[in-house]
Amino acid sequence: MEQPPQNVTALDGKDATISCRAVGAPNPNITWIYNETQLVELSSRFQILESGDLLISSIRAADAGLYICVRANEAGSVKGEAYLSVLVRTQIIQPPVNTTVLLGLTATLQCKVSSDPSVPYNIDWYREGQSTPIVNSQRVGVQADGQLEIQAVRASDVGTYACVVTSPGGNETRSAMLSVIELPFPPSNVRVERLPEPHQRSINVSWTPGFDGNSPIDKFIIQRREVSELGPVPDPLLNWITELTNVSADQRWIVLDNLKAATVYQFRVSAVNRVGEGSPSEPSNIVELPQEAPSGPPVGFVGSARSMSEIITQWQPPLEEHRNGQILGYILRYRLYGYNNVPWSYQNITNEAQRNFLIQELITWKDYIVQIAAYNNMGVGVYTEGAKIKTKEGVPEAPPTNLRVLALNSTAVQISWTPPNPQQINGINQGYKIQAWQQHLIEGEYQDLEKRMITVPPSLIDPLAEQTATLNGLDKYAKYNITVLCFTDPGDGVISQKVSVMTKEDVPDEITALHFDDISDRSVTVLWAPPRHANGVLTGYTVRYQMRDRPETMKSINLTAEDTQLTVNQLQATTHYWFEICAWTRIGRGTPKTATIQSGVEPVLPHAPTNLALSNIEAFSVVLQFTPGFDGNSSITKWKVEAQTARNMTWFTICEISDPDAETLTVTGLMPFTQYRLRLSATNVVGSSRPSEPTKDFQTIQARPMHAPYNVTVRAMSAQQLRVRWIPLQQTEWFGNPRGYNISYRQVDHKAGTIKHPPRSTLIEDHTANSHVLDGLEEWTLYEVLINACNDVGCSRASNAAEERTREATPSYGPLEVEANATSSTTVVVRWGEVPRQHRNGQIEGYKVFYAATDRVVPVLHKTIPNNSSFTTTLTELKKYVVYHVQVLAYTRLGDGALSTPPIRVQTFEDTPGAPSNVSFPDVTFSMARIIWDVPDDPNGEILAYQVTYTLNGSANLNYSREFPPSDRTFRATQLLPERYYTFSVTAQTRLGWGKTASVLVYTTNNRDRPQAPSVPQVSRSQIQAHQITFSWTPGRDGFAPLRYYTVQMRENEGPWQPLPERVDPLVSSYTAVGLKPYTTYQFRIQATNDLGPSAFSRESIVVRTLPAAPAVGVGGLKVVPITTTSVRVHWSALETGMWNGDAATGGYRILYQQLSDFPTALQSTPKTDVMGINVNSVVLSDLTQDRNYEIVVLPFNSQGPGPATPPAAVYVGEAVPTGEPRAVDAAAISSTEVRLRWKPPKQSMQNGDILGYKIFYLVTYSPQALEPGRKWEEEIEVVSATATSHSLVFLDKYTEYRIQLLAFNPAGDGPRSAPVTVKTLQGVPSAPLNLRFSDITMQSLEVSWDPPKFLNGEILGYLVTYETTEENEKFSKQVKQKVSNTTLRVQNLEEEVTYTFTVRAQTIDYGPAVSENVTTGPQDGSPVAPRDLILSKTLSSVEMHWINGPSGRGPILGYLIEAKKRDDSRWTKIDQTKKGPMQDYTVSYHILMPSTAYTFRVIAYNRYGISFPAYCKDSILTPSKLHLEYGYLQHKPFYRQTWFMVSLAATSIVIIVMVIAVLCVKSKSYKYKQEAQKTLEESMAMSIDERQELALELYRSRHGVGTGTLNSVGTLRSGTLGTLGRKSTNRPPTSAQLGKSPPRPSPASVAYHSDEESLKCYDENPDDSSVTEKPSEVSSSEASQHSESENESVRSDPHSFVNHYANVNDSLRQSWKKTKPVRNYSSYTDSEPEGSAVMSLNGGQIIVNNMARSRAPLPGFSSFV
Repeated sequence: MEQPPQNVTALDGKDATISCRAVGAPNPNITWIYNETQLVELSSRFQILESGDLLISSIRAADAGLYICVRANEAGSVKGEAYLSVLVRTQIIQPPVNTTVLLGLTATLQCKVSSDPSVPYNIDWYREGQSTPIVNSQRVGVQADGQLEIQAVRASDVGTYACVVTSPGGNETRSAMLSVIELPFPPSNVRVERLPEPHQRSINVSWTPGFDGNSPIDKFIIQRREVSELGPVPDPLLNWITELTNVSADQRWIVLDNLKAATVYQFRVSAVNRVGEGSPSEPSNIVELPQEAPSGPPVGFVGSARSMSEIITQWQPPLEEHRNGQILGYILRYRLYGYNNVPWSYQNITNEAQRNFLIQELITWKDYIVQIAAYNNMGVGVYTEGAKIKTKEGVPEAPPTNLRVLALNSTAVQISWTPPNPQQINGINQGYKIQAWQQHLIEGEYQDLEKRMITVPPSLIDPLAEQTATLNGLDKYAKYNITVLCFTDPGDGVISQKVSVMTKEDVPDEITALHFDDISDRSVTVLWAPPRHANGVLTGYTVRYQMRDRPETMKSINLTAEDTQLTVNQLQATTHYWFEICAWTRIGRGTPKTATIQSGVEPVLPHAPTNLALSNIEAFSVVLQFTPGFDGNSSITKWKVEAQTARNMTWFTICEISDPDAETLTVTGLMPFTQYRLRLSATNVVGSSRPSEPTKDFQTIQARPMHAPYNVTVRAMSAQQLRVRWIPLQQTEWFGNPRGYNISYRQVDHKAGTIKHPPRSTLIEDHTANSHVLDGLEEWTLYEVLINACNDVGCSRASNAAEERTREATPSYGPLEVEANATSSTTVVVRWGEVPRQHRNGQIEGYKVFYAATDRVVPVLHKTIPNNSSFTTTLTELKKYVVYHVQVLAYTRLGDGALSTPPIRVQTFEDTPGAPSNVSFPDVTFSMARIIWDVPDDPNGEILAYQVTYTLNGSANLNYSREFPPSDRTFRATQLLPERYYTFSVTAQTRLGWGKTASVLVYTTNNRDRPQAPSVPQVSRSQIQAHQITFSWTPGRDGFAPLRYYTVQMRENEGPWQPLPERVDPLVSSYTAVGLKPYTTYQFRIQATNDLGPSAFSRESIVVRTLPAAPAVGVGGLKVVPITTTSVRVHWSALETGMWNGDAATGGYRILYQQLSDFPTALQSTPKTDVMGINVNSVVLSDLTQDRNYEIVVLPFNSQGPGPATPPAAVYVGEAVPTGEPRAVDAAAISSTEVRLRWKPPKQSMQNGDILGYKIFYLVTYSPQALEPGRKWEEEIEVVSATATSHSLVFLDKYTEYRIQLLAFNPAGDGPRSAPVTVKTLQGVPSAPLNLRFSDITMQSLEVSWDPPKFLNGEILGYLVTYETTEENEKFSKQVKQKVSNTTLRVQNLEEEVTYTFTVRAQTIDYGPAVSENVTTGPQDGSPVAPRDLILSKTLSSVEMHWINGPSGRGPILGYLIEAKKRDDSRWTKIDQTKKGPMQDYTVSYHILMPSTAYTFRVIAYNRYGISFPAYCKDSILTPSKLHLEYGYLQHKPFYRQTWFMVSLAATSIVIIVMVIAVLCVKSKSYKYKQEAQKTLEESMAMSIDERQELALELYRSRHGVGTGTLNSVGTLRSGTLGTLGRKSTNRPPTSAQLGKSPPRPSPASVAYHSDEESLKCYDENPDDSSVTEKPSEVSSSEASQHSESENESVRSDPHSFVNHYANVNDSLRQSWKKTKPVRNYSSYTDSEPEGSAVMSLNGGQIIVNNMARSRAPLPGFSSFV
């Protein structure tokens, strides 16, 4: 033990060290034990030094006790002990510190005391200069922990404050300074002055600073605003724009440059200190900058030729900053290009809003240079760069000269001419048109008509030399006028003088109108007419004739040109002669015409050929075989073949063949894959025969399509897409089943020499398609496209090749041969090669080098080289000794291409390191500080060592310095002075030396604490921008531990708090948050961090909103559609309101467009169109140049500026789909399968180019037959040519409704469809019915049924069922036809066991094909076996049958057919058909048989398959006579049909009924009298005498039963007044019948039963003839006939029937009684009319008697009887 422990006494809060130093080898370890039992655990307060001493920091009373140290190694151990005593004294352990507080906030000065708990102490605060302590008040007070708090600090609170602690344990005083800082005062005396020329657009702003707010001014902020003509706006916050934000605090003036001319300005100044920005000064004086001429040209100036003498120009105004005043107009000047000495021609455009101008009266086909400038009050501004524009071609102004014409032969002439003067061609000479004219008499005048025209290209060798051409195809020996003209693209030039020429003479054509006359046995007259074309001057005719097939009999006769007939004599009788006649000119003999006749026989019309047959059917021809008919006594001169197709039902001539003896003809001129019928006619010298019968239908075989698609055009859609368009083939041009179109395409590289790219192809299966997009192509590559039409046989020849280049794109591959080499610790040289040619995809404009460190999370940086000829660059300011990955890309004007691969790896050189990072002091006491650090952020090499030095702050003497290996990054400094600041420095070393030093402060104390939160962040309005906000704060107390950094958190739109990743330097008190969103609310708060940790967050700042900004998001969905040949519609997806960065009110869209060229300009200088409104999503660009490719971009903008532009969209202007639909579309049904369409083309102004054709769309909307489940009608398409205005749709479904639409298409695509028209094909005959079947087959009958046809083809009117025996039989073979309207028919009276053939045909406009089936009457397969042993037995009233059943067949027996047949009858009659299953007995009553007739019987069993064979009985049964039947029937009546029972029952019923009615009548009368007397008494009190007399008469009538009706002849009482009994008659006097005695009351059997409210209508004294009607109110004139029917019915009825006596009623009433629901209340009442009498009615089965006015008479009981 070298230095054993010693007892130590220390004050609490101080540090104490207990030594324990020992010497040993190896170095002994150490263990400290507290109070002999507890190991001392190391912590921030208990630390064991390297010497073994125990250091206890900030001693507390609880630390007192015995401390034992043990030092031990392998050799042994030693031990020592010592006591630690702690003296607790009263002292300030956290004294107040100098504090700076913002004006108006709360200031706190701490004073934390440590003392013995048993010793009291007192804390008082004193302000400097005052002898009394501070007393608590509302604003100032001392807290319980001794802290002084001053609220709402003001300037008067500034000063020194002392904390005085007094106690028996000691006294102590500590002081601190309180400072109050505030925002600086506004500067004053702000003046502005305009500088003299040539700096007239510069202004000097000067000011005098105000009070700095106790914080040094950091900078000044200069703001400006433009003052309108109305003067300054009162609101000081309005229109101010920050001009400068960082003017030095030492400056008192500044010069502002580049202000706008012709603008009135005001300025103001504000100061910024550590608190923030103070209020701005008062606005300065107003200064006005003088006007100037515009300093910039109009932008986007372009022009194009409108015609051969006009140029249209377009522009946009100069940029705002270049206008320098109000633009008053524009000066446009132009002159011929290249003529620099020629003066300009000027046009003054005085309308400032005008954006285009048409220059007229220019020279055709010349280049002009055109410029434009804006002007204001001060003059004309800068002109644009000259635009070179060429006027369009014109037509030649001069004709060819020296025209000479020479006839070469009879059909050709040679023409020579001299070209016109090149100056007068006015364009590119496209060639010459040679025209041949002939004079014709038209409306009495001779006019030249063009007969022939050819074009001749100009001479390429010498365009001015004389040219020669040959004009062929002229008529022979004809006079022509020849002219020549020169033409250019726009049209034909001036025509030359006419030169006459006559073609040479030639042999004549054959003669015409050959016929024979006066034919006799010995002579004949031959007649003819001259040739149609003499081809010269006729010199005569030659007639030759001979006997047929005998050349030696040839004779020849020459005639003059005037002779047109010849009589030939000395012929042999009835001999065939051959004649030949030909004409002659000077050149020679013409074509002869021949004919054969028979002498003595007059020629007649030939007969038609017969027996036509076909063979060798090919695609274009067929062999027609036939039997010639009678030749008409003359040879057949020609055969005429006519054809009929499914598309053309009219016969048309398809070919004519001259072969007199032919029996086989090869018919040519047919169309492949077409259905034909042919017919043939013969022609002789007399004329043509009638046509033959047509052949059977046949179809030619398929062939390759007629031709390739026409008008193949290719347009680039994008960098990888080409749109191919063509005219589809029409239906008749496919020559077979179409397969579609085969598009073949390959790359074309004219510079690649012999390199051939293999072609690729794609098949378009839609044969009506007229466009297709090829995708997946190479960018910026020229392609050649061919199209074939293909069908089942093969493909047509290829179309003409069309070439097009895909659009420009970004490079798809990076540069080759990239290498990178480090040249220093911070620089790398990068080299690269070119991008492969096939991957450039456009014009390379430059390169970008991307680089990033591989081992760090840092953003990728790049360097741009805006030159496509530079292939090297140097990267600077790199991190030292860091591995970088380097890649290079090329870019075009459309954007960046692909990066080079793989990334190149390069490492910068080693260097001295940067400063160590994260230096801090986790443990600090009064005498010790432990420092830790991390590896430098920039090690710049391999770290070899660290060096730590420290010194007392402010002292020049170095206290300590030590080096450490790279693995040690901590050091404990001891024996420091208490409560002092020390500066520690840490440095790292690499191979190249020591690097930068990190210096930090530390305060030695035991009372460190976390820092106080900073003050509220202060945000000044001038520091708010669209994307950043600057704020400042005042630091709080550092807790005796220097701050290391600040942490900033922000909150966006009241959302959650988000920390900013950057650590803020603790020495600054302001921060700028960048990358913010425009027009968004933000709040900020700050946290300070020292070695002990972070403080609480400050209170959040006020809510501030960033300024609006230009849109940051581009529009999407850009699409450009041509709408005419000079205009396009641009579509895009509008931005949502939230994407306008707070300025949606001024938002809009800017459309930039330019023509595509090899050297396109920047889009910002091209023409543009602005549309206002954020919801606009389309605009039309018009007046574009035709036949040009345009590039269009769209960008959003607002008053803050433009947003990002879309990628360019390219469009070809000059082609647009038709905007109009075909007009006047009409459809009419021609037949059941054909519809004829007619239409007019779209309006010319809506065609947008040449119409290439029409597409016809037709869809079934109604069909008489249903589709199969899961299928639906599909729209079909047909294509027709552009010249057609009508078309027939054939092969349609019959009686089907179609919806038809048309559209026109041109090279750009399909136009809109026409409005749909609906048409229904006519009815046709239906197809055959389906599923003909038979059921319920018996021996002599059956039921036939069927399903409707699959194809109804119209409205089914009915069916025709025909049946006959299959085999002929003389006895009963006959055909029966029957029409039915449904799908089933029961057929009777068939022969037994005979097979019949049934056919069924459906009928619409006619009967369709039949369906046929055979059926045999009698048993069927599966039927039961016939019953056997049929026995008949006869009883008194019936015949009883008994049999034995046989096997039941395939199914159980369902029942039996009982049939009987009279002895002398041949037909069996069905008696009954049972359905109760198997049985063996049956009884046949005689009542269903004829009396006194002999019958034979048979039984037939049946199951569900059919009937069995019959079981017969040989015996016959003779039925009894009629008298016997009746007698026998009476002998066996049941008792209830006996006479005695019927009579007794009737008598009893009558007695009961009479008694019931009598009782009811008595009761009813007494009640009525009482009511009537009371009523009469009441009414008489208010009646006149006349009224009382009338009432008495009425009462008399009612008592004696006298009604107001009359009795008619048939016993019916009819109503006299309104048909209602009981209403008084007001006009008629009473008759004798009315005043007489009332008829007797009827018995119940004779009462007509009526409803409650009807009067008595029928009264009959005869009880047997009474009738009851259900609706007695409906009395008609037929009652008498009904009465007679009742009598007849009574006669027919049984006289002894009980029911018939009271129920002689019709059936309907009887049924109504049966159906009537029983009424539970058997007492029925009725309110009768005032004079009702004896009215009985049936109501719900009850009898109601209306006895008296308003009486209610119940009649119970009678309903049960009924």
